[in-house]
Amino acid sequence: MMSIRPLPIEAVIPERNIIVISPHYDDFLFFLGGYVLELAEQGLLHTKSFRIVNVFSRSNYLAHTGSGNFDSSLDRQKLATGKRLLEDLGCIDELLGSYNYGYELLGENECFTRGKQLADSEMEFPHGMYADFTEQDHEIFARMITRTKEWATLSDTALVFPVAFKEHIDHFIVREAAVAVAKELGGEARSTIYFQEDKPYGGIATEEEMARIEAWVGSHPLERRIYRHHPEAVVQLAFKHYVSQVDDVYRVGVMNRANALRSQYGTEFPCDQLYRYRCGN
Repeated sequence: MMSIRPLPIEAVIPERNIIVISPHYDDFLFFLGGYVLELAEQGLLHTKSFRIVNVFSRSNYLAHTGSGNFDSSLDRQKLATGKRLLEDLGCIDELLGSYNYGYELLGENECFTRGKQLADSEMEFPHGMYADFTEQDHEIFARMITRTKEWATLSDTALVFPVAFKEHIDHFIVREAAVAVAKELGGEARSTIYFQEDKPYGGIATEEEMARIEAWVGSHPLERRIYRHHPEAVVQLAFKHYVSQVDDVYRVGVMNRANALRSQYGTEFPCDQLYRYRCGN
């Protein structure tokens, strides 16, 4: 059992402005849904200003449609992107309140529109790390570095990126761009970089995959920040809003990780955690 104790929710991300770099349309909920719900429960939601940046917003993915997820035609992208965008807005409206947040689409091609193949997993996603980058992936990575440098000039701002459990290649690209910028800028950055555990991946990762994340955490100057989670409410929101995306593995992944962290830290309630990058170390 680790000796790290949960923080009061107001201390987890002290910056007023929170920019969440969300690879896909459901990731804000699965990154910070529990954090937002705890802020609301404590009457502190009004103390934060949220901006969601959706990176891979040109999508052709719809769950349980088989070969359709390898159809990258414009008509397929219109169908998938339209459904997923409206689902995302509906969920975030419920979490944050309509018109109470900023929302931005970067227009990058999502993994399946780039021709990626499914990983050997109970979830439908493509695995990938540096060795798997194509020329297109390298170009996206370079653009993400440029964007992250711009965001890093903002004061009183938290930039939240994925930890990238199971190395979904889109999550990996976004994470590693943030790492590159954090290393380059160090203490010169005005914003603060955080890495949030991404669900449901964290709750279904194998021992080997978990070990890779622990090794990644250990290789960077990261500070763990633990807070009370609301996994049941996150699952309910997921199945209410993301009808074209979720299946039972999402419930399993969210609940497994929350309960694993509760056991790890010896708390009476489910936990979530993110990591603050300590610049200058």
